[in-house]
Amino acid sequence: MPTKTYSPKSKITVTLSAELVRELDILTGASIALSRSELVEEAVQTWLQAHAQKVLEEQTEAYYRSLTDAELKEDQEWANISVQSAKHLWDK
Repeated sequence: MPTKTYSPKSKITVTLSAELVRELDILTGASIALSRSELVEEAVQTWLQAHAQKVLEEQTEAYYRSLTDAELKEDQEWANISVQSAKHLWDK
């Protein structure tokens, strides 16, 4: 669940389907959240975090796809060294 921070808020207007508004009202009525605004803010924060994660994953994939065969081989060698180092430390 996203960390709640209390900072000055900006008021905006959004248009949602009647079904979404009913769902928000059910959640606020069930004490899942204090208000529609809290639910929308949490949903937007969650989406932003998921989007940032997706962008990072895409950038990571693009980086690895851009490596030459020699760079991939070197990366694999470093990964093997890391595994051996970790095993050595954990076996102590």
